[in-house]
Amino acid sequence: MARTINVTDIPKAGPYSHAVLTGNLLFLSGQVGTVPNKSTDLEEQFINAMTKVKKILEEGGFGIAQVVKTTVYLAKKEDFQKMNELYFRYFKENHPARTTVVAGFPNGETLVEIDVIASK
Repeated sequence: MARTINVTDIPKAGPYSHAVLTGNLLFLSGQVGTVPNKSTDLEEQFINAMTKVKKILEEGGFGIAQVVKTTVYLAKKEDFQKMNELYFRYFKENHPARTTVVAGFPNGETLVEIDVIASK
């Protein structure tokens, strides 16, 4: 049976769970890089999104090393190289499978969203 996981100090933008645990797999909903000052800096937003991803993984009993798949959504294709540099800070070895998509975000301020799947 699947179990939902939510972290109380991470706001949600709608009726969904931060993650769903089923068997040995943890599926995280996409986390956007929100920062208090509404920064439009990719690095700040990426770090913020990954901080939330790590917190949700931990709440589910997983760690960053157990991530097997990521999807990174970028607002601008020009940010791809910078995203790669930032991504490597978190996934230095045994890189998970990854898909990167250039996407439009509804609020115009979001530059990055990241979702992951982790496995034990």
